[in-house]
Amino acid sequence: MSLDDRTRTWQLVMTGDDLRHVTLETQADMARLLDLDPSISHLTLEIGDDRVHVARDWPSDQYEEADRLIDRIVASGVCAIVVHDGHGKPPRRVTTGE
Repeated sequence: MSLDDRTRTWQLVMTGDDLRHVTLETQADMARLLDLDPSISHLTLEIGDDRVHVARDWPSDQYEEADRLIDRIVASGVCAIVVHDGHGKPPRRVTTGE
């Protein structure tokens, strides 16, 4: 396990056919690529006629913690916080009492 693996808040998830052709080195390179460029939402590997889909996956408790942090930031006295999604979703505006 590398230092990146221990400090990363997400894990690499791969689905598709013929995963055995995706080496550990390639998996590490893809994880590093996704670390370096957060604008990449996912990757598709083409291996012959097969496809492997690669993305980041976060544990559900991290989403819950993120929601709690948003609530705490709003409760700190700011009027609102606007959370911008990197995947094309419209921004979410959270105000006190929501």
